[in-house]
Amino acid sequence: MIRVLDPTTAVTRAGQKIGTTAYMSDRLLVRGEQVWNRDRRVDEILAQFGWVLRPPERYRDEIPRRQPRAPFDLESQQAVSFELRVATESPSAAPDAWTALQQIRTAVPELDQAFELVHVFTASGGGGYWHGIGGGGYWHGIGGGGYWHGIGTPDEYAVPGYGGKSPVAVVIDDPSRTAPRLKRPPVVVMPDTGIGPHPWFPDAAVVGVQPPPASLGVTVFGSSVADATDGVGSRLTGGLDNLAGHGTFIAGIVRQICPPARLVAHAIMGSDGLVYEDAVLDLLQNLLDTQLAALASGDTAAVIDVLTLSFGGYHEDVPDEDSDPSVLSGSSLATMLRDLGRAGVLVVAGAGNDATTRPFVPAAFAGDTAAGKGGLPLVSVGSLNPDRSKVSLFSNAGAWVTTYRHGAAIVSTLPQRQNASSQASTNVPGIATLPENDQPAAREGKLSTPQDRATIDLDNFSSGFGIWSGTSFAAPVLAGQLASALVGLGTDAADLDSLVKRGWAALAKVLRPIRRP
Repeated sequence: MIRVLDPTTAVTRAGQKIGTTAYMSDRLLVRGEQVWNRDRRVDEILAQFGWVLRPPERYRDEIPRRQPRAPFDLESQQAVSFELRVATESPSAAPDAWTALQQIRTAVPELDQAFELVHVFTASGGGGYWHGIGGGGYWHGIGGGGYWHGIGTPDEYAVPGYGGKSPVAVVIDDPSRTAPRLKRPPVVVMPDTGIGPHPWFPDAAVVGVQPPPASLGVTVFGSSVADATDGVGSRLTGGLDNLAGHGTFIAGIVRQICPPARLVAHAIMGSDGLVYEDAVLDLLQNLLDTQLAALASGDTAAVIDVLTLSFGGYHEDVPDEDSDPSVLSGSSLATMLRDLGRAGVLVVAGAGNDATTRPFVPAAFAGDTAAGKGGLPLVSVGSLNPDRSKVSLFSNAGAWVTTYRHGAAIVSTLPQRQNASSQASTNVPGIATLPENDQPAAREGKLSTPQDRATIDLDNFSSGFGIWSGTSFAAPVLAGQLASALVGLGTDAADLDSLVKRGWAALAKVLRPIRRP
């Protein structure tokens, strides 16, 4: 169950300041040795509320320990999301992870870093629990008001014609068809809603969980690929979910900028735009383990070059807009991303769409002054308008934003099967355009009937392309530029030293100047 932490009513410890965040009330993230040998005091604290921590279903028998081989000291610790449940049939309040966390950290302060909330993230292309480009949510999100509400504000970018999601026609062919065939193309990983059926990404790439032939240049993992559906969120209203097609749009951006790149999509986001932190950490752990195994074995095809993240949220421990994000440097997400950087992965993250300077993680980790040195840095990306001279009004900002790229009114790919309930404002049947005396012959098939006529249907994406806005799309613009720079530098060598040196060279080429620690 999702809850939103309200700083004005939430239980706090002495001197503690917190900010609004969304979290799962029935889960706690447990890491390190506490995963296998939990301090009995923790169980005693939870028992006072009638609650108990239980491992997830897949680990009912045993939670395996990860033992990756790494050429450097890993900073991250194994983290597992435990279920917080009522222990007995006796009446007890519904579990609340925030209350449990506060009690544990107060009574056993030495375990402060061993337990964390499972945060709920949203796509940095909008939607979800906060306002943002894409609409909806529990706050004043885009999703209503049309041309009267929101014009002249960040909400304006959600209106078709002002940068809002709408169909367009594109007359270029898939650029990868004429791209040079590389011995080892750069691998760009995109955790999102997956990739839907589209001429640029053949159906074989999105059916089931098995990777398609490498010749397709795209691989999609995940048994529930949101973009493989028609994207309709409600059968009663027939409308598209706010973030339907999000991953496909991201893939198309990278494909346009770096056609030779091999795209690897992991479906961890629903078309509602929500992402759960424990799912993110599970995936990042698998990516890190895979990277380390590939480096150890010399399996260059399995090595990851770029990871682009188009989601995030606001942590409760960053209450002020100008807070130094280094206070989050010890979180599971921060340490995992730093280890990926040490393993030679260039990590790019969208800065968020709330027009605030409050640190938006994981993008805000780019400004983490307490982060450990070594490896490649995380880069955060805000959005520019099409004129390239002005920052998009919706884009988050602050010292933690590394750079800005196009993110407003971007054109890219969308799943062709998405065609929802909205209709063209005007429809004229083709037969009605004939003189009245010719219409009977047309109905009998003796006379050809002209095509129907209409204005644009704003949620019919059968063209396979659309316009959209958000820092979700600024991030893959930079990811594609970095991948293209890697191609220019040569990607055949994929040992750790080559990855790090080439990564810094790509950053220097794309982000001048770039400070190396």
